[in-house]
Amino acid sequence: MDPINPHVPSVALFVTRSEIDFSHRSPSPICQRWFMVLYLKSEAKELALTVYPVNMKNPEQEFKKAYNSNPPVVVFHETDDKSSQVVLTDNRDIEVEISQRFPVMNMNSSKEAEDVCSNVYIKFHPYLKSLPGDPQEQFKLRSLLTEFKRINDYLEETGRKFLSGNEMTFVDCDIMPKLQHIRIAGKYYKNLDIPSELNTLWAYMERCYQTKAFQESCPFDQDILMHYEGKVAPNLKPFGKTPTLQQPTMTFTIPE
Repeated sequence: MDPINPHVPSVALFVTRSEIDFSHRSPSPICQRWFMVLYLKSEAKELALTVYPVNMKNPEQEFKKAYNSNPPVVVFHETDDKSSQVVLTDNRDIEVEISQRFPVMNMNSSKEAEDVCSNVYIKFHPYLKSLPGDPQEQFKLRSLLTEFKRINDYLEETGRKFLSGNEMTFVDCDIMPKLQHIRIAGKYYKNLDIPSELNTLWAYMERCYQTKAFQESCPFDQDILMHYEGKVAPNLKPFGKTPTLQQPTMTFTIPE
């Protein structure tokens, strides 16, 4: 990240740390969401961003005492005096505060775009937890595939580069980390691929992959895999090596 600019407001973002390199590349899609939003605002010179990784297995006493919350935690510094600050942990409050404090780059999303994306991650979880042979497994898979197609068709119909326009907005920063989780964890635990014939969805993901906001915030594939340990069916055999035995990677490729 760029050096802190003393002439713009300072914002601190606390995220769950990577277990691969202990960095700010958080395996939490919600943490990545706000990292992306604030990074874009930082690129627009509206704020100076500092990201702090938090070890949630053994949180620092200073963090626990000051904020008493799980990441993400966003801290807006009113002045150079650290005692004068606004601390937010609720996602809706964070979005409203960012929009009000930093209005130069409008990141508000259309309701239609938000609705189109609202179910894909919700549908992913029951499919991820289903076992082969479960009578409901194929139904859950079809429900998830329907959500992929819904996003693909919406992007196709609107002809936009991103979901709510030709620049990234809140909805892109929300859905793209989730799509990455679905892509990486779905393949490892369920041998799931986002259908290659959904060309418009893949083109959208490629555009997101090319942004510095996504590149700087994206977790390692292995952090994503470990994020879902304990969230899948206990007898589910993964399609690959144990994450801790893999070389750290970040997948930004798209089907040819």
